[in-house]
Amino acid sequence: MLPWLEGSFQQLSVRIAADKLHHALLLQGPSGLGKANFALDLARLLLCHSRQGDKVCGRCQSCLLNIANNHPDLHIVESDKQIGVDLIRDAIKKLVGSAHMSGAKVLIIYSAHTMTESSANALLKTLEEPTSNTFLILTTEKPERVLATIRSRCEKLALPLPNIRTTMAWVQSQTNTEIDINLAKLFSTRPLALLAELQEEQSFTYDIYSLGLGKLLQKRISALQLASDWQDNADKVVKWTQYWARQQCSEQQPDSVWELHQQAAKAIKQLRNPGVNKILVLTQLLDKLALVDAA
Repeated sequence: MLPWLEGSFQQLSVRIAADKLHHALLLQGPSGLGKANFALDLARLLLCHSRQGDKVCGRCQSCLLNIANNHPDLHIVESDKQIGVDLIRDAIKKLVGSAHMSGAKVLIIYSAHTMTESSANALLKTLEEPTSNTFLILTTEKPERVLATIRSRCEKLALPLPNIRTTMAWVQSQTNTEIDINLAKLFSTRPLALLAELQEEQSFTYDIYSLGLGKLLQKRISALQLASDWQDNADKVVKWTQYWARQQCSEQQPDSVWELHQQAAKAIKQLRNPGVNKILVLTQLLDKLALVDAA
C-alpha cells in the first residue's frame, strides 16, 4: 500500500471486518495520487477468504486468482476515452447471481467521470439495489463531472494528499535518483505522476525546460527561439507550462495566470491536429508565460 494512503486503507479494513463497509465508494483525488492502486488493493482485500486486518493472506484460492489477474468475481471497467453504456451493462450482468468463489463480488470503475449520461443511468439501479455481498468502487479526479445521482448513492472518500517531502522520499525510493525540487513541486501531491515523468526517456529534461524558462523571463531569449528549439517536445512543454502556471497563482497575477491557462488548454487541442505548426503554438504559449512574470 502506498504510504500516504495507509491510514485510509486501515480505516476501511476495520469496517470490512465489522461488515460495515458501504456497498458503493467514490474515491476522489488528483491523477497520479494512487487511486487505482487503492481501489484494486481494497477489492483484493474484500475478496480474500482469510484476510488479517488490512492484509490479504496471499494463500487462499481468491488471492491466488488475484495474483494471476483472473479472479471471476472481480470486474474492472476502464476506457481511454468515454465509458459507454455497453461497458456498464456488460459489467452489471457479471454481478447478477451468486459469486463464483462464494464470497464478495467487486466492480471497479476507473475514471467514473468519463461515464456518459446513458452509462451512468444504467448503473443507477445496481447502486440503489445491489445484489448480496456486492461492492462497487469508483475512482475520479473530477468528482464534479460525475452525475449527481451517482454521487448521491456513493460514499465519497477524498483520499489524503502527500506533502512534498513524502512525495520526494517515495519517488526516490523507487528510482534511487536525485530529484529536482522544482520538478517535484509541479507534482507535489501526485507521486505516481512524478515517477512516470522521471521514467520517461529524458532527452528533453525539466532542467532544460527550467533553464530556457529562466532565459525567457530574463529576456535573454525570445519565445520564438525557444519554441523553435522545443518543437519536438511540444506536448511536454505545454504540460510543464500548465504545472508552472499553477505554482504562480497569486492575488497579484490572476488575469495573466488565467490567460496562460486558457492558452495552454488551447495549445493542447491544437497539438492534436496533424500538421499543426508547433513553433507557432509554442510561441503563442510562451508569450503568454512571459506576461505572467511581467504582471
